Amino acid sequence: MVDRADVEAVIYRAAFVAVRFGVPASTAQADQDVAWCLEPLTMLSRTERAELGVLVRDLAADPTNNRETFIAKLMEMIDE
Repeated sequence: MVDRADVEAVIYRAAFVAVRFGVPASTAQADQDVAWCLEPLTMLSRTERAELGVLVRDLAADPTNNRETFIAKLMEMIDE
């Protein structure tokens, strides 16, 4: 489980990438965007990071249709 502040930081970063850059110009750029977005969640396993990475890419490609899934996944991780 993760801290709410870390989740909020990831949401902010992913929203920034989606609004500012949209679909990345290359796979390398997409990998950099995902790494930056998920940086606050250092405690995640490789599998969890990969799953969230897919959601970050989907969010950048289509923020309107993909934000609910992304946010719901992150909210499940919060320590209450």
